[in-house]
Amino acid sequence: MKHHLIIISLAMLLTASLCAQNVNWEKIENADPDKILVAGTKPTEVLLLGTFHFNYPGLDSHKTAEEDKMDILSDQKQKELKEMLEVIEKFKPTKIYIESFKQSYHDSLYAAYLNGNFELKRSEVYQVAYRLGAALGHKKLYAVDASNLISAFSNNLTKEEQASFTEKLYGTTSESVNDDSDIFWNARYRKLYDASDEMEKNMSLLETFLMMAKPDVLTRMHGHYLSSGFNTTDDQGPDALAMWWYSRNLRIFNNILKTQPTENDRILVLFGNGHMSILNQCFKAAPKFKVVTLESLVKESYN
Repeated sequence: MKHHLIIISLAMLLTASLCAQNVNWEKIENADPDKILVAGTKPTEVLLLGTFHFNYPGLDSHKTAEEDKMDILSDQKQKELKEMLEVIEKFKPTKIYIESFKQSYHDSLYAAYLNGNFELKRSEVYQVAYRLGAALGHKKLYAVDASNLISAFSNNLTKEEQASFTEKLYGTTSESVNDDSDIFWNARYRKLYDASDEMEKNMSLLETFLMMAKPDVLTRMHGHYLSSGFNTTDDQGPDALAMWWYSRNLRIFNNILKTQPTENDRILVLFGNGHMSILNQCFKAAPKFKVVTLESLVKESYN
């Protein structure tokens, strides 16, 4: 019986080996959809610049401790900002997109800044986008933030209906599949956010932006949305995430598309880093765009 098992095992190993030999790995590696989709076109280059909020507005669930906040107006941070902007300028963006709903507000304020009538405040919109736009001779910045589908539905309800909006939309049966898991992952992510705050405090601005743009950082930061409150006994978790966070980011992407960037444009998208996982997916999936990384600009600058 033992000899039969040995023979069967050898036969299985031989079969697996033959199957592996029959796979043309070179053909698979060389298969490239862009040979069809992008051939003969010139994709619009895009730099996705994920940021933290320089003015710490406290609107996100995570609040940075006072001792970990950096002062963008300090001499040291202004020096670091200048160095980072010099790297980004090498991309030569032709359009700059900002995280704001207020197009007319920024049209007026940016014009005042260009005329020397506005002193820049702490927000990254002012410190990065305004400075960069002025240095590159831009006459306009593009405010492309978006609300979400849940807000759109809620805005069409009466005040009384809004009070019970969640119940009307989802029903009342939803609960977490595993509360202990939610508590565990929330605690782990709070620890991660605190560690990120500590790193940002001790890094230069350029180092911080490079760290935030790392693919594994973007992926794991997005993972918080899928690790707490998502896994519900009904569909409320995934529906809420789709109608709130995914809806907002897809609308942001669509707002950028509405500006009709051409193949000759090089666009810079300055948004909170939490948005970058989904926006990266959108821009990398759409064949009319080619994503350029901050890391590649840094390496180009120092070569």
